Amino acid sequence: MKRVIKVWIAGVMALSMGFTAVQGAEASTDASLMKLIKFSMQERVLIQKVAKGYLYAGNDIATTKAQKEMKGALKKFDAKLKTLDSSINDSKMKNLLIFIQSNREDIGDLLKETYSLENAQEIIDLAEAITEGELSIAKKLIKKLKGEPPVFKGQRYFLVQVAKYYIAYTSGIKDKNTVKSMNKAVKRLGELIEEMKAYHGNTPEMNQVMAKVEKDWKIVHKFYMDIEDGDLPLIVYDTTRKMDKLFFRYFQMYLKVRVNKK
Repeated sequence: MKRVIKVWIAGVMALSMGFTAVQGAEASTDASLMKLIKFSMQERVLIQKVAKGYLYAGNDIATTKAQKEMKGALKKFDAKLKTLDSSINDSKMKNLLIFIQSNREDIGDLLKETYSLENAQEIIDLAEAITEGELSIAKKLIKKLKGEPPVFKGQRYFLVQVAKYYIAYTSGIKDKNTVKSMNKAVKRLGELIEEMKAYHGNTPEMNQVMAKVEKDWKIVHKFYMDIEDGDLPLIVYDTTRKMDKLFFRYFQMYLKVRVNKK
């Protein structure tokens, strides 16, 4: 409960912060700016993978894969957070990064304890608070970019949210908010997939990736919408991981094209 209170207080502080002009390395070039945006957005995905992995492993579903993914996500999260901290000079952003680090440490403490539904809910809350902080940083940095990129809109974040809410419901967190959040994530993800398909800057290779995404999406989004049945957690786990790899491939292609145009 103390951790949840701290999350709420820190979240209010984060929302009330105004950000000054971006300084230092993040403003030097388009490429370095995109790197920091990418890292802050990836942090959202990684911490949600930790929450998802905790729920899957705790319920003995895809246990080995879930534990491996969770361990890897934590390692990557810590490395990217360190890079963000060393690259951002704005004092208010620094304070927000301290808040993120504090919540990350709380998650680490909970992971050392025996699995419980109460701990799962607390990890979900902490992960959401971290996500909000990272999104605040990313939004400010995105404003510095020229043009409207098809990436950095949370595609991978919403995808991992789908799997997290599905297993959360299956494990016993069967409130209306879980179902509502799941349906919202599925709806938004579908919209973003359409945006990516229609992006005028897609290369033939990027279109090939999106064709695979569209093929998978037509099949699996129906599974995701049946959250209240909750009888396909392993299928949801595997399909979301498969689509996540496709999204990552598309993002890498986009970044390569963008940087090479400079």
